[in-house]
Amino acid sequence: MMRLPAALAATLLAGACGTASPGTSSSLAGKDSYRIGVLQVAEATVLGDTVTAFERKLTALLAPKKITFEVKNAQGDQSLISGIARDFAGSDDDAFAVIGTPAVIALAQQVRDRPIFAIAMGDPVGSGVARSLTSPAGNVTGSTDYVDPARLLDQILKVGPTPTRIGTIYDPSNKNMQVWVEALRKAVASHPGLSLVESSISGAGDVPTGARGLVGRADAILIGPDATVFAGLAAVGSTAAAAKLPVYVCGGDAGVPGVLASIGPNYPVVGELAAEAAAKVLAGANPGEIGFGQPSGVEFELNKNTMDSLKVTVPQDILAKAVVK
Repeated sequence: MMRLPAALAATLLAGACGTASPGTSSSLAGKDSYRIGVLQVAEATVLGDTVTAFERKLTALLAPKKITFEVKNAQGDQSLISGIARDFAGSDDDAFAVIGTPAVIALAQQVRDRPIFAIAMGDPVGSGVARSLTSPAGNVTGSTDYVDPARLLDQILKVGPTPTRIGTIYDPSNKNMQVWVEALRKAVASHPGLSLVESSISGAGDVPTGARGLVGRADAILIGPDATVFAGLAAVGSTAAAAKLPVYVCGGDAGVPGVLASIGPNYPVVGELAAEAAAKVLAGANPGEIGFGQPSGVEFELNKNTMDSLKVTVPQDILAKAVVK
């Protein structure tokens, strides 16, 4: 797996380990109420649903204690991510919940004295905020959403007509997406006659251009767990629908017009896994000793309108297990 430069990873982890104890264990357990700052990296239905699931589950687990959530959305803007991270660092919040790898990294650089709950993070170890998934060793724990692209590709190649060119759109500044795309390259290379077409972006505003760049160059589009692309998924769907290209998203919203299917973890469940880790920490556990919750399976959700429009052939073994909407 691709990793952050050793010096940066060591700095992040050492900082988190060195000052994580105040406010992250027994002092939290004795409180009757908690303030949780929530940083959402971008606006997207799947991200909002995941955060909502986290909040509901944590509230239920800690009842009758009161929990107040302050949600701030960075709208996919790196400068806003940094600004919100600084604001949270100067706040009196007891802990923080974050969805979106760039936002987790930014907050981990700013906050070392309170727990950070990463929701659906692809690669906490490779991003330098945890020593391992089972023993993070710092002040960051939560849940992961990583699914090997090879598993997704195996399903996509069953749908007819079989594609020979897979397109993908991603933000290369997202450390987890670097890992995911590298795994996708290897998965594609293992299938003779199959090629990968990459379209990189630098922000949500670039998603429409990235999608148009795949028209005529790809037979199908696979979107990885990239919050920035999720925020512009409607543009991907509309472009693909006009070009008659099937779009698959890794756990994103299959209800977006033009998207054919969502293949990946159940994101609200991943949000609940993060809440379970958070509840243990707020009850007094050391976040560095609480492992990341990891999804156990992959779900297939199909968009019936898109399926009918594209006239694709979905095999029975997929249809039997899929949710068709």
